[in-house]
Amino acid sequence: MGGPLVGSDVTMSGPMAVVTKSPLTGTVTDAHHGGWSGARLRWTGFDGLVFKGRAKKPVYAYIEGGKISLKDASKVWGKNVHDTVKMLMKEHGSKDLSVVTIGQAGEKLVRFAAIVNENDRASGRGGTGAVMGWKKLKALVIKGNIRDKPKPARPEEFKKAVALGNTAIVKGAVTEPRKGGLSVFGTNVLMNIVNEIGALPTRNAQMTQFEHADIVSGETIKEKILVDDPTCHACPVACKKEVEVKEGNYKVHMEARNTSRCGRSAPIAAAAAKKP
Repeated sequence: MGGPLVGSDVTMSGPMAVVTKSPLTGTVTDAHHGGWSGARLRWTGFDGLVFKGRAKKPVYAYIEGGKISLKDASKVWGKNVHDTVKMLMKEHGSKDLSVVTIGQAGEKLVRFAAIVNENDRASGRGGTGAVMGWKKLKALVIKGNIRDKPKPARPEEFKKAVALGNTAIVKGAVTEPRKGGLSVFGTNVLMNIVNEIGALPTRNAQMTQFEHADIVSGETIKEKILVDDPTCHACPVACKKEVEVKEGNYKVHMEARNTSRCGRSAPIAAAAAKKP
């Protein structure tokens, strides 16, 4: 689902929410991701999608131009997230396209499996990936063009409201583009701060501080392994930080974020520590 402003000109109006019963807790969970899939879903004419029941064989949903169809996913079933994205983009083209998918963990019903958007944005809470795996729903392939974005009923008033909100963001000490901490260092700007006050879940939340937090902090990542900082729909802050390690045991190109789970950041930590 997307909120009423998703896909519009409103600043930071890109996220999508995944809502389901959690295989971890047995209660309702909601997990969010940024990027472009939420906006593109709106541009196809949908506010949200509801999937009921279970497919007899692996499928993926293809959404374009106000229509949705379920297609055979046997060729991508068993593939990891990155290979799935490549294969589906080869099939449908990469222009104006978002792929939201699960990997092998979701297929195997691992209860903390995530749904991953556009290669590295995860709806990671509550085991949403396992729910997609149970439904045999491998992916959503969303093809939407910005020319189809929703239009406000009162354009002039809307324009003024958008400008007012944007001003608050671009002048914010944390959010100011290219100057604020969130923009310069990404969400990892919080790593050292949260660790210092003893609020950083570590080793599956058995501890509240991580002795190597500085190595995975936004400051260290920017200094040593940052390669790009692209942004999501309608967002000038660009908190997304892509890192790359070109050699060694931890060779990787991925997004680095403050996940509040230091175990997930271990390869990045080791790579950052070894870089000159």
